[in-house]
Amino acid sequence: MRLIYKCPHCKAAINAKKNIILTASAADQKDNKGLALLHEEMGNYTVAMSATLNVKTGEVVDFFCPVCNACLNSEKSDDMANFMREDETGEETTIYISRTYGDRCTFQVDDKKHIKSYGDSVKKFLDPEWFK
Repeated sequence: MRLIYKCPHCKAAINAKKNIILTASAADQKDNKGLALLHEEMGNYTVAMSATLNVKTGEVVDFFCPVCNACLNSEKSDDMANFMREDETGEETTIYISRTYGDRCTFQVDDKKHIKSYGDSVKKFLDPEWFK
């Protein structure tokens, strides 16, 4: 299946070899930054980080596009970051991920506001309307 993950700002592809590639920094330590590689399969929470990014479970992370450096932190929820996903049919959805390292929480929202949720941390987001 051919998936393209894209920056919502510059529309550049941000995935390669089954990984979504983001630049990241610990929200409270701007010098603690590097690359974060997230597995592109929904519900797979495998993460690889570059040696210069040291984040511990529970820490909040700021995410950025590796191409245009735009901040990917969501305007709809301070707890989330977002980017776009295009499937093999060309349908685009918005992907929201938790900014808290260790949270297993992903939402996929289409243009009709239908939600698919993944991960055992989704219950932390009790209000299902935050993305609207």
